[in-house]
Amino acid sequence: MPRKILITTESREIFIVRFDGKSRVRRFCEMCEQGTEMLDLDAAVNISRLGAREIIRRIETGAIHSTETARGHLLVCTESLLIPIRKTP
Repeated sequence: MPRKILITTESREIFIVRFDGKSRVRRFCEMCEQGTEMLDLDAAVNISRLGAREIIRRIETGAIHSTETARGHLLVCTESLLIPIRKTP
């Protein structure tokens, strides 16, 4: 009788963000399926000229992409943040 062997693997990703006065970091955006610049919320507000609440609303609807670090810091995808700005004539 053949023996069955079950191999289980577990992977974890640790992502460390050190801004050192900078508010941008390069990271893979799963929604855009590409590497993109990610911004902290303050930088996203400054670049987009949207309020923080509006950015968060758009993140919740999926219009703007984001990710959270292990410590709970919100990083906003620059590509999705600037789409409405690029479409404005």
